[in-house]
Amino acid sequence: MPCEIPRRMSLLTLNSLLLLWISRDCSAWLPAASIKSSTVSLHGLLVATDDDEARSEFGTKTYWDDLYQGRGDFPSLEYSWYFGWEGYGTLVKDWVSKDSDILIPGIGNDSILVDLLKHGYDKLTATDYSEHAIDRQIDLISYEYSEDAVELKTMDARQMDEKWTNRFDTILEKGALDAIYLSGDGNLEQAAKEFERVLKPGGMLISISGVVPEDLRRKVFQDWKWERDGSVDLKAGCFVLTSPKA
Repeated sequence: MPCEIPRRMSLLTLNSLLLLWISRDCSAWLPAASIKSSTVSLHGLLVATDDDEARSEFGTKTYWDDLYQGRGDFPSLEYSWYFGWEGYGTLVKDWVSKDSDILIPGIGNDSILVDLLKHGYDKLTATDYSEHAIDRQIDLISYEYSEDAVELKTMDARQMDEKWTNRFDTILEKGALDAIYLSGDGNLEQAAKEFERVLKPGGMLISISGVVPEDLRRKVFQDWKWERDGSVDLKAGCFVLTSPKA
């Protein structure tokens, strides 16, 4: 199934995403980050803030914190990156069983959790390194569901809970790896290692991504089985991979 951007998206947003897709070296057109490296502790877990090695502002924690507090370029309350359920729901229904334990890292203010709950997926855990993103998710979920319908954690996808080793059946990420790639060298590789650690052997990764360079993706996930290669998809790739078995 091709991955497409809905027509309702604004021309500005569409142009921005087309640039993300076309520009493999994002540093050529995205504004550079300008904050220093540091680490903070949230809920007992370390969360790395982004430093001046980020490829763009889209790779800095400051940018996302500001966005979720209403000081960004996109809506703060809810925004579906690339596309919504109509663009990736078929992948989920085809590849993920209803009893799967699903992790959504870098959830942001996307409506993924509400979409999954509506379609019968109820074993859901979501993380983001911005506490303000978690606040937005609580707001989104509370309109239709109780707050405890999902597990929400302020957590960096590059350093997840040590107790989560081999916990999840599926990881669903939409734009998270793109932001991690833009945060600087080595971060995509670290996130991929964490994904493999927290997935059960042979667990599944569904990745909606339009920024990570193809050659780097293939290198980082070379030991994974590529069930669906989204490299030729329009606008953003829909990738389905299974992690190496022990």
